[in-house]
Amino acid sequence: MIRLASFTIRGFTVKLLLDSKVYRPSYTTKLIAESLPDLSGLYVLDLGTGSGILSIIASMLGARKIIATDISRRALKNASENLKYNNIDNVELRLGDLYEPVYGESFDVIISNPPMTPSPTPLPSYTWGGVDGRRILDAVIKNSVNYLKSNGRLIIPTISIVGIEKTSSLLRDLGFKVKVLGYGYHSFGRILLKLKEHIDRLPSAEYFYDVYGRPCWRLVVYEASVR
Repeated sequence: MIRLASFTIRGFTVKLLLDSKVYRPSYTTKLIAESLPDLSGLYVLDLGTGSGILSIIASMLGARKIIATDISRRALKNASENLKYNNIDNVELRLGDLYEPVYGESFDVIISNPPMTPSPTPLPSYTWGGVDGRRILDAVIKNSVNYLKSNGRLIIPTISIVGIEKTSSLLRDLGFKVKVLGYGYHSFGRILLKLKEHIDRLPSAEYFYDVYGRPCWRLVVYEASVR
């Protein structure tokens, strides 16, 4: 099913055709978009673009050229429709797994919102992060050093149920200078509530209960700069 939605981010209005089988803009997506720095004149990689919203915002923030990748043909079709709908003409869409479509290239900025839902059994690929939720997140971070220019930056979120400090430590171990661009929290949705017993067994997982007694995860958006 496809429906039209409108989002206001950083003063920009973005209209999206949302496909029920393509990752839709989430709380995390919106916080990343709100946290993005000025991208004027920069060459940007949007890794796992989904609906294309982060590429659209990156273009509106002045990026010179954006390469947007996804492993899903359906996602790229949806992103293509949304780029046209918002009159964005400086985004190139490429099909492939993680960095595969940009092998040998380098970027000023890499933006990614990888799937981080931890589950012992597979979920849809756009949300499943493996048993501990870090399978794709760690791959994005570890390989980013091969695709960033000198003084390049990786913009990456982490939710507390997969280990915020674990991401910070990994980035620093790889030689990045790390700062926080955004912070927030959100209550568990239906899927995470079903997975709560599994999450409780994960050594790096952390969450809290709000005033309504709901379990909530924390979210940090990091900017990791090449030293």
